[in-house]
Amino acid sequence: MPRPRRLTDEDVLDCSVEVFRQRGYAGASLRDLTQATGLSAASLYNRYGDKDGLFMSAVNRYADLGISDRLARLALEPDPIAAIETFFDEIVALSDDDPHHLGCLLVNSLLDGGAMSAQARSLVHSRLFEVQGFLEAQIARAKKSGALPDSINPVAMAEYLTATVLSLRVLARIDANPPMLRRIAAQALSALGSEK
Repeated sequence: MPRPRRLTDEDVLDCSVEVFRQRGYAGASLRDLTQATGLSAASLYNRYGDKDGLFMSAVNRYADLGISDRLARLALEPDPIAAIETFFDEIVALSDDDPHHLGCLLVNSLLDGGAMSAQARSLVHSRLFEVQGFLEAQIARAKKSGALPDSINPVAMAEYLTATVLSLRVLARIDANPPMLRRIAAQALSALGSEK
């Protein structure tokens, strides 16, 4: 008789991410998580300590793949304005390619209001706002190269564009309307002189 395949941490976390995206932190029950992962409650707790530990590990897995890898790739783009435009294009594409309108785990978690620990909430916040750091760095780079005027404040502009990203991800859950999302993104990017 063949031995059952041992689930890797990545498998468990990928399954857990989907549960947390669908149900939110508060709504994700231990039963939901054990059914999705195929692990017993004891096995989950042995690996992650508790629901909070599993959630934080899932958040890191989601952010590593969905944010950090993308931002690292885009930061290599020679043209910083093009890097920002591509980032927005990818956000709209992600929102469009979300048939169940599950949205972003990080945005959903911050808006959920679920009783997650202060440590988990801080982690979600910091991982989400990696985007703001990327935008600020690209804007500063564009300003230094002369592609943006001295009047542009990189911090304030990055805050504005981050607010637009959050809006896009929330709107995509409410009403997946790609043309509207593209218009919103284009309007925000026009502050950088983008023609998109």
